[in-house]
Amino acid sequence: MRRMLIAAAAALAIGAAASALIAGAARSRYESLLGQPAGQRKLAALAAMEDAASIDRAAFEKLAADADALVRVRCAEILGRIGDPSGVPLLAKLAADKDLRVAETAVHALGLVRDTASIAPLARCLAAGDESIKLRALEALGITGKKEAAPVIAPFLRHFRGSVRAQAALALAFTGDSTAAPECEALAQDTDQRVAARAAYAMGRLGYKAGGDRIAELLTSGDAEARLRAVEALGRLKAKAASPMIAALTRDHDRWVAVKAAEALRRIGSGADALAALLSEDDAYLVTAALDGLAATAGIRHFAAIEPLLSSESVMVRRAALAAAVAAAGDGARPHLFAAIEKGSPRERVTALELLGSLGKKEDLALLCGMLTQEQDHHAAEGAAAGLGRWERTKDLAGPCGLRDAAGGEITPLGALLAAAKGDDWVVASVAVESLGKVATDGIIPDLAAIYGERGSRVDGDRRLAVVEAVKALSAKLDAKAIASRGLPEFLARAHGDPDARVSAAAGAAAAALANRVEIRLPARGAPAGDRGVYPWGGPSLPLGNRRIVVSTKRGDIEILLYGDDAPNAVRSILTLAGRGFYDGLSFHRIVPGFVIQGGCPRGDGWADAGYFLRNEVNLFHFRRGAVGLADSGKDTAGSQFFIMHGEHPHLDGRYTIVGRVTSGMSVVDRIEEGDTFAVRAID
Repeated sequence: MRRMLIAAAAALAIGAAASALIAGAARSRYESLLGQPAGQRKLAALAAMEDAASIDRAAFEKLAADADALVRVRCAEILGRIGDPSGVPLLAKLAADKDLRVAETAVHALGLVRDTASIAPLARCLAAGDESIKLRALEALGITGKKEAAPVIAPFLRHFRGSVRAQAALALAFTGDSTAAPECEALAQDTDQRVAARAAYAMGRLGYKAGGDRIAELLTSGDAEARLRAVEALGRLKAKAASPMIAALTRDHDRWVAVKAAEALRRIGSGADALAALLSEDDAYLVTAALDGLAATAGIRHFAAIEPLLSSESVMVRRAALAAAVAAAGDGARPHLFAAIEKGSPRERVTALELLGSLGKKEDLALLCGMLTQEQDHHAAEGAAAGLGRWERTKDLAGPCGLRDAAGGEITPLGALLAAAKGDDWVVASVAVESLGKVATDGIIPDLAAIYGERGSRVDGDRRLAVVEAVKALSAKLDAKAIASRGLPEFLARAHGDPDARVSAAAGAAAAALANRVEIRLPARGAPAGDRGVYPWGGPSLPLGNRRIVVSTKRGDIEILLYGDDAPNAVRSILTLAGRGFYDGLSFHRIVPGFVIQGGCPRGDGWADAGYFLRNEVNLFHFRRGAVGLADSGKDTAGSQFFIMHGEHPHLDGRYTIVGRVTSGMSVVDRIEEGDTFAVRAID
């Protein structure tokens, strides 16, 4: 009854704002429903249940049988997004719906539930469906991530249609069943190059090293995607024998193949000469990828090529050069680290301080501890906390660092980290806790448990998560007696009930890791009911239809079509924040060449949001070149940060909200660099 009252109240609240949305409904496939009060009430009730991540079973089942196919589509979407296995029988029924839109959405949703219960109905869809349903069913089987799905997928690797073979290979990649990888080996020579590319991708993700020779044959393919996937796979497999061929592809005429080749050499740990030769290229992405590779492979002889890039005009190049310089010259790079700490950009200071800690010079402890207390410069504090976490001689951290506190007492690095872990800046605190988990002893566990108990807000979810993960790391070698004396059973039971699902899951994993030493009884957990903040537009949004925005940068404009019917809350959030000027002056803080550009963090470091969490609105779109997604740190934690894809990355499908796609300005996306600022305005 309470759920029904909540849904009814939410429906009334949303209905009160419906007239403002009707103007945009002309572009919505839900126009007919939005144009009548009964339709609005149905959509509003469903939106309220989705936002609560809890359904009123009787009301929902009635809506799932509604005469309007679009109401049934929304029901299928919601069941998949909530992910409750109890919804599988209803989804199986909707997957047999005569309306193809309903059937496709339900099939996709069966995958999103990520439960073995979905495998049997998806197998039936493969047997009975047309090609579009087959493709969706294969995709969904991959999304489940279950090894039990592999035998169902494998026969379709031999399907007469190339599109089905390609999708089957892709799906197999995500099952985690390495024993199924040999099934893909023959497909690496498929006449359909897309099939061959997907087969290479699958073998790489499944760790099938025996397929390396077959994958290497694709390095000379005339198809750029086949070369890219082969390079990517060989990098994952650390196929050192293929390094010379991969090194040659760092000069490929396709930019993304060249970038991926440099990335593969980094993974393998070879090809330093080929990477160093790229440092004179006029392409910040390629140079950054080469520097990242040199950070894993460089020797002192490459320092002369790296050093000039420490003063590059590009922030991302300078940051990558710092890591490469330390790898090449060790202590010889310290002057450059000090220069970056003093005069570099905020992100350079973070990198330089972390790298300084990795060098382990005892005389630098005073600087790191001093920076850790810099309340006015949270970037410096983050970097110092991370740097102390990379200290190898951990006994150095227990002694005085040469600084004194306000009372005249000696400061130790461990004490400074613990003080930061208790501080008000939740990001610095989270990093400090992570570092304590690496360099402290198990004696600090009670202190960490106390920090957990004092921090229950929404933004402190990351700090609490860091505490649980640090406690897990510190307890790895404890015996049953020590586990009990540290109060771990009680702490993990409490953390398992955390309102943040990420923290609860981490507590469960920590308890499982200790199961062979001590029995820890975890309480049953219901649906997460934590503080997600308040939507500034009042409540869950009705479908908005397609909308358009422009992201303006110094390099040009990026026009984006937003999917207001498929991710209405995400689109409403972007439009609301844009209207407030929230995004204006923010930066693209994360650039991964060949993968994404990401921006929208008000702190500029990737940790912050606009004050609320959005439910994930996973939909039928795919993460291909130009797709726009919302960044998150776990299910239902998306906020203001968004990313734009450089290429196709199917491992993201079914996991993040796709909010739109770039319709103009991909050449701008391809030139965006770290630190570039932007503004967002709606144009439709």
